[in-house]
Amino acid sequence: MTGAATSAVSRHVLVVGAQCRGAEELPGLEDAARRLHRALVDPDLGACLDRGEGETGSLLVGTALGRTAVWNAISGAVDRAKADGGPLILALLGHGIGGCGGPLYFVTSGDTQDGEIHQLHVPSVIGTAANATGPSGLIAVIDTCHAAAAVPDQQSATAGLQQGGLRLSLLFAASAHLPAWSMNLSIQLAELLESGVSTAGDFLAVDDQLIKELRTRIHTQEPGGYMFDGAPTSGGSLWLAHNLRSASRRAAGSLGLLACERLHKLLNPLEGTHGISSQEQLKEWLGELEPERLGHPAVQRVAEFARDLSVCAVAVTVLEETFREDLTDDLLRKAAVRAGFPLEVVVRLPCPSLRDMVEYAVLCQSAVAPTGQSRTLVHFVAALAHLIGPGEVLPQQLAAWAARSGVSAALNSRVIELRAATPRLVLVAADDGGEGIVRVEASLLFGSAVVHTAEFSCEPGPVPGALVSALDGALGWALSRLAAAGERLVPVDVSVPTFVLLDSPPEEWKVIRGRRMLGVDYDVTTRWSGLLTPPHGERLDDMLHAGSQLLSSLQNKAQSGPSWLGSDDLSSVERLQEVLSRRRVGGCVWGVGALPEKDFGLMLEELLVHTPALIWPRHDSVCDTRALQDAITEHWDSLPKKLVLAFQERLEGIPGLLAGIRTTWHDAPWQDFCQRRAGRAVVAPQDVTPKEQA
Repeated sequence: MTGAATSAVSRHVLVVGAQCRGAEELPGLEDAARRLHRALVDPDLGACLDRGEGETGSLLVGTALGRTAVWNAISGAVDRAKADGGPLILALLGHGIGGCGGPLYFVTSGDTQDGEIHQLHVPSVIGTAANATGPSGLIAVIDTCHAAAAVPDQQSATAGLQQGGLRLSLLFAASAHLPAWSMNLSIQLAELLESGVSTAGDFLAVDDQLIKELRTRIHTQEPGGYMFDGAPTSGGSLWLAHNLRSASRRAAGSLGLLACERLHKLLNPLEGTHGISSQEQLKEWLGELEPERLGHPAVQRVAEFARDLSVCAVAVTVLEETFREDLTDDLLRKAAVRAGFPLEVVVRLPCPSLRDMVEYAVLCQSAVAPTGQSRTLVHFVAALAHLIGPGEVLPQQLAAWAARSGVSAALNSRVIELRAATPRLVLVAADDGGEGIVRVEASLLFGSAVVHTAEFSCEPGPVPGALVSALDGALGWALSRLAAAGERLVPVDVSVPTFVLLDSPPEEWKVIRGRRMLGVDYDVTTRWSGLLTPPHGERLDDMLHAGSQLLSSLQNKAQSGPSWLGSDDLSSVERLQEVLSRRRVGGCVWGVGALPEKDFGLMLEELLVHTPALIWPRHDSVCDTRALQDAITEHWDSLPKKLVLAFQERLEGIPGLLAGIRTTWHDAPWQDFCQRRAGRAVVAPQDVTPKEQA
């Protein structure tokens, strides 16, 4: 379906729908024949001459037409094409008998039991019509059972009247030994002609791509095609219809690929809309409608779509005026990743244009998005502004557009979120209140902006073994998006419940291909998941408040290290509870110099509920507690980065006290992430799908 040459000669068509009587009647045949004929005579599609219905027309439909009547109609159509020197499209719809090694007979008598002598021998008809002197070629569409048996024999093509100098394209509904169902070929072909094909050129022809498109739509049978071109002189290729979704038409109509697809999907059920391929034509059609039609739901959806197109047009104009000199394919991809576009949109080749990106952002917004606003569009605009000019003041044109669109606050907030936008991956090991991890929730952040999320289920089993596959999948998911954004991943936050913290350091999990520790390739910071899913009996608001208090305590620089708990403080759970009851919640980071001999798991949760940050020695570490405390105090202002480096140096054989330390760290980025998770809206799945699907 690539480029084909058109000409000024008349194009001719004959669609024959031969209906049978009684039990053999084909439901929907008449409608299918008329729809296919309508597409082929549409000036913007098939562009064939419309001669109306009847024996001398371009559409012949009826019961018991008879072989003679059908042959006369075909002969007349061939003569008209001969007189004009143009192509002929011949479509035969109905019952077919024979095949399975023999030729196809088209049932014209109204009864399949009447025998072959009363029916039309299709291969000879096609061979004769294709060999006629004068027409520039024949396209035959055979929508019957055993339709592939309509292919003329080789002698007819190469030794007929034209001696092989002919053009023939044959599209058949099913192979020679199989039935066809429900007029699927005619219906789906008409729909393809009406909607166009985004990956094709200016014309749709019987070729491999058209057949592939039909096979993706038709699953009850196997359509196929046959092409023969032996014309001695060069001329225009045989084509079925203009392609409404070709690149040149989209450019002329100022619509991108997605808008063209949506436009034709919305207009397809509505009469009088053929040929509409631009925003201006759509507005004109809506403006000419009678008032009573404007209330129809399908028309209202078209009107809403027209408003969306206006939003797209304005946004594209503003972005081109603001960033024209800086826009590149690479930049558009990077912005699309930061705006949360799906990977398949970002990596599409060729790269989607600015118009395509804006259309995706607007037309694929959530079904519950406020009228006239697009969260994804705001994020895309903010990403462009951040990448091109990461200053604190937005360009004047952009600020004015945001004010007119009512999205100034949202745009300003997103730009702030993207500042210092180092990519960060957050992996949350979720237990759903049980005794095992059931899934890994992955969030990819740029700065404090969460741009992509996904979930990966875990197989039952002990940690970390059950987690490895899910974590590896989450890493691959994140890296594919970062590659599209031209970024690399360094910091990884791993959030785990209390029972995982006891003896399974996340940086030691062998996640990379099941052999390499996670902390070798990435800077791993362990987070406690209590601020996402509080322990039983605790309230989320209380936990978030404790985190906020902790940040406040750390920011006032009143402490130069953690508050260390001695062996007496950890002699029992009850003793620890008594100590904590006298201290402000979130007042400090707790430090454990030496692990208690028992109940450390229970104490761990008591400490984290009180203040969600903790330092304690690894189980296999034997070190001087005083020296350990001094090392923490010395490097306090560079934690947790210093701990990450110490772990990696230990793997390289460089000893150090800090390598024996474990921590669950809490800082402003983690508090912000937890706050956002706590405040996210909970909506039904159908409410977050694109509104076209709602």
